[in-house]
Amino acid sequence: MLVAVFGGLWIWIGWRRRSVMRSGARDLWTSFGAAPAEALVLAFTTPECMPCKTVQRPAIEALERRHPGRIVSGEVNAIEAPDLARRFGILTVPSTVIIGRDGRVRAINHGMATTEQLVTQARLGGVGKQ
Repeated sequence: MLVAVFGGLWIWIGWRRRSVMRSGARDLWTSFGAAPAEALVLAFTTPECMPCKTVQRPAIEALERRHPGRIVSGEVNAIEAPDLARRFGILTVPSTVIIGRDGRVRAINHGMATTEQLVTQARLGGVGKQ
């Protein structure tokens, strides 16, 4: 019985993720002022999330330093913006969502994401400052 419940939950999460990836997020692209950039990185956090402050934020800051002008990031308090967190299926922090210039969701990371992982997901390639 427990296996069936977890299996059903796993299938539902996968379906929800694919649905979000297909639907896009063009509205967020403009609301975060990301027009000149190649990708928008939304970092979901909460005020008491220490890994968000000590690991995820520095990874995003490193991404912005290595690719100036090519990336725009926005920090989203998952408690204050529950509809936005629900939209992307965010159940834990830190989580990141990568949105391309075309408004399509490129990746959703539940948990920490390294700078290199974000570079790959944002499709920034190897060009950038070291």
